[in-house]
Amino acid sequence: MKKGDPIEYTDEHQSGKEIFNEVFMMQYTSKKAKYEWNMFLYVQLLFLLIAMILNYFFTSYMPYILTVTIVLFIICYYLNTKKRREMLVQGKIKKVRLTNAQRGVDGFMTIKPATAYEIMKEDCLIIEVSVREYYDEMHVVGAVSIPLEVLSEKIDEMNLNPNKTILVYGRAEEKSKQGAQLLVDKGFKDVYEFGSIMDWPFDVVLQEENETSL
Repeated sequence: MKKGDPIEYTDEHQSGKEIFNEVFMMQYTSKKAKYEWNMFLYVQLLFLLIAMILNYFFTSYMPYILTVTIVLFIICYYLNTKKRREMLVQGKIKKVRLTNAQRGVDGFMTIKPATAYEIMKEDCLIIEVSVREYYDEMHVVGAVSIPLEVLSEKIDEMNLNPNKTILVYGRAEEKSKQGAQLLVDKGFKDVYEFGSIMDWPFDVVLQEENETSL
């Protein structure tokens, strides 16, 4: 699949790829959902506890019981991931994004493209800090062009709320980080950079259409 080709990327697909990551946490949508998850965990813990008790009393069979215990841990990890995915798709839990301030992160945060894609579903500003020629050639859908050289001046003119969520990327990952750091130095508290557009796996605009440029 080439960049710019149509893609199918549903919430269900995302939930299967990243249940927890560096920006999102899970919240239960009801007490019933929380009870269901807790009971699911308790049953697994009971089996593990039984395995450890057997290991304590039947020392002669220790190697075998330890092997079974390790296998149970692996199975539990797989079941937990599958259960969270199912509950997310069913709407029993939801992903909630934490700001850098809420997470206690000082400065900007480097995130994966899939995480940036999720944040873009919210109210945010997407900035490409590459030169205008690179932006015209290919850019992320919804992004504005503010080259790194004029970023400080242009961001002052925009008079944005310091709590505004801002996503930064460029053609080169180093420029992306420089742009994000400049915004943090300007007092913005919710800044994320997701590297180079060359690593962006989702839709892009391949020529100037109706995107905003500053």
